[in-house]
Amino acid sequence: MARNFDLALKNNDLLIQDGDFVITESDQQHIIDTINAFPGWWKEFPADGVGILRYLRSSGEEQRLCRDVKIQLTSDGYQVGNPKAVTVNERLTLDPDARKA
Repeated sequence: MARNFDLALKNNDLLIQDGDFVITESDQQHIIDTINAFPGWWKEFPADGVGILRYLRSSGEEQRLCRDVKIQLTSDGYQVGNPKAVTVNERLTLDPDARKA
């Protein structure tokens, strides 16, 4: 299985250590980026993205969120098991249950 590397991010900003960019495995960051992005954010892949912000404060949408996560990550080549989303006290927690195929 090929490993992918990219610039490391911390709090959505480039991570710099000792005056240089940090390179790290990118699969986890790619999953996070796909879940955060709205369709249309990337011109080269206009259908890519879940847009998790639209699910905040939308009670009862957990099943749709999990379906979107599974569709988007599967189309990017990840093996997706059974994503789980839970909303408790207006706090949304998501486990995408995904790994590189």
